[in-house]
Amino acid sequence: MPISVFLSTVSDEFLAYRKQLKGDLTRHNVAVKVQEDFKDLGGDTLDKLDTYIANCDAVVHLVGDMTGSAPAAAEERALIGRHPDLAERLPPLGEALKNGVPISYTQWEAWLALYHGRPLLIARARKTAPRGPKYLRDHESRAAQAAHLARLEACRRFPGYEFGSPDGLAKHIAYSKILDLLVKDYAAREAGARHLAEGFIKELAQRVVGDKELDFDGMKQAVRNAVEIYEKEIAGRPADTNFDDIVKRALARAREQVDQGQSGLARATLRRAAETMQREEHERREQFVASLTALGHRERDIALAAYDGDAAAAAIAALARAVHGERPAKAADFLRSEARALYEHGSDRGSNVHLVAAIALQRELLRLAASEEERGAESASLALALLKLGARESGRTRLEEALAILRLVLKEFTPETAPFDWSAAQANLGVALKTLSERVSGSGWLEEAVAVYRAALKEGMRERDPPLWALTQHNLGNALAQMGERRLDTALLEKAIEAYRAALEVFTRERLPLDWARTQNNLGGAFLSLGERHPMAGWFEKAIQAYSAALQVLSRKEAPLDWAAAQSNLGFVLLRLCERDIALEPEERAGQFVQGSLAPAISERLRRAVSAFQASLEERTRARAPLDWAGTQNNLASALLKLGAGENGTARIQEAVAAYGAALQEYTREQAPAYWAMSFGNQGVAMMLMADRTNDGAMAETALKQIQIALDSLSESRHDRSSIYFRAQLPGALAIRDRLKGR
Repeated sequence: MPISVFLSTVSDEFLAYRKQLKGDLTRHNVAVKVQEDFKDLGGDTLDKLDTYIANCDAVVHLVGDMTGSAPAAAEERALIGRHPDLAERLPPLGEALKNGVPISYTQWEAWLALYHGRPLLIARARKTAPRGPKYLRDHESRAAQAAHLARLEACRRFPGYEFGSPDGLAKHIAYSKILDLLVKDYAAREAGARHLAEGFIKELAQRVVGDKELDFDGMKQAVRNAVEIYEKEIAGRPADTNFDDIVKRALARAREQVDQGQSGLARATLRRAAETMQREEHERREQFVASLTALGHRERDIALAAYDGDAAAAAIAALARAVHGERPAKAADFLRSEARALYEHGSDRGSNVHLVAAIALQRELLRLAASEEERGAESASLALALLKLGARESGRTRLEEALAILRLVLKEFTPETAPFDWSAAQANLGVALKTLSERVSGSGWLEEAVAVYRAALKEGMRERDPPLWALTQHNLGNALAQMGERRLDTALLEKAIEAYRAALEVFTRERLPLDWARTQNNLGGAFLSLGERHPMAGWFEKAIQAYSAALQVLSRKEAPLDWAAAQSNLGFVLLRLCERDIALEPEERAGQFVQGSLAPAISERLRRAVSAFQASLEERTRARAPLDWAGTQNNLASALLKLGAGENGTARIQEAVAAYGAALQEYTREQAPAYWAMSFGNQGVAMMLMADRTNDGAMAETALKQIQIALDSLSESRHDRSSIYFRAQLPGALAIRDRLKGR
């Protein structure tokens, strides 16, 4: 059952805000009601409002200058008769009614929320906020609204937000209290479906909604991950009969506390039991160690289930001290093993909380390092974990820390004294440089990455470590392919293909299937880039073969992010094939802004591309991999736009505009200027097509400005291929703008 929200506002003043907010909330499984829903039914409107608000989950109250209409005196008398304690429980309202102050329907909606104990979100309009076409400036109405706010403040209810636009209001409301309610409702439904303890699910939901880096999909994924750990490790694992009574009691008590929503107390219970075991069980060393390990691992799993990577690492560090306190080398080996397991799970299963825990353990290992050699090795491992998590996040902080660490490591290692460590650090340095190059314009870091990979490959790496040599060839191919795309250089793309094929000499499907599939995936990308330069030479078909081969091996369950990448890439090459074939259509049907049917084969391929992108987004979520999520949203929008251009109506085009908007949430001008410009300009193209279909001159002006801004930005960064595309769109866009301007 969806969350129910009542949206309280004066339509004549804020109709546009109400429509956008209602649309945004409804997409998130929120049922929204407004005053008109009850007025249209006739009868006692105030009575119907009272009944609905008493049973809804929250009331959003938008306050401007207009009060709106007031109920008839008979409706007010009937309401007060049903709730004779209104004045006593809400003294400011009682005083107003006593003095004959008129209370409008919209004002009553806020008071009914307070009376029934419903969450009340008050947002006040800025003076500069645009109003509706029926908005009337009225000094008396404005004064009445000011008095209404003063009465609410007397009940300690204050405006939590000042809005100036529909976009800003929708984002604030949807991602504040409403998002909290959605996550808690989702968690409660998960608990009911799986018969989980109410206390555990409530605490979990409260912690997850506190992570403001996650969107709704990311929060749902965090809940699912936590429930999986709870069911498998906490509730589902049978107690070992060999455990001491103190362990059994502690595990049972911790389970009770988790079920009561007290994961902190549960961890404390386990920790106290572990400390007691240290004092009492020295003579039974083997059982002692097994018992402590069970307690520590359970504490770790509870922390991971509660989405707390640092607490999970702290549990492992405490376990290492308890079991190996007097043997630092053993403790370090134990921590290293645990950090590796966390890293591998986080890397393969797309769990960022496991990577956070791995990073914390690597920092502890770095602190415990007994020699410069150990310090260098632990620094390299820390950089690798930072690099993996940083590649998924939209910011650059972790990537830049990894880069700085690797540069220091390479001052300690040399090809002569530590050839293996030097080669591994060189390879990871190249990955850091290449990943950072995707977040900024220019090619300096990318060129350095290529040089780093080539230097590593010269030092006999294939003989020492064939898999590392193949991985370095694979990464060299990635860097060369990206450089070839930026420079429109076919020779660089051909060298990238050579590097991928060299990697496949070691990464065979029989011996290393996952690495083989990943390399096939990226080989397909190089074929695709060549196809964009030579569209009739069969490169697109080779790309489809490579992506399809990768998907024969990649499993959504075992390697979800790699599977999602291959799905997204398959969708992208299908999209490029369609763009090629559309360009070959008769001139009167090939233009971006021309409405008309597409050839059936093109339409079918576009629909396959849309399905592939949508499948990818099921795993490639904003929480897990924000930049990859944004790229797939951008490509989904392009496929939808092509479909919409060849169909009647505007539904597909509206979806495309929304998908471009989603991509721009992560493709910011500061963090990823080139990608921002492409998505921003593409959204302008989609909006221009929408303006043409709907005869909207204002939208056409906005769309033209977006295309021109994107073109200027891309010209500055010398992103030639995209600049050529937007330059080609300008004549048609100008023609639409001028036609609509002359209407």
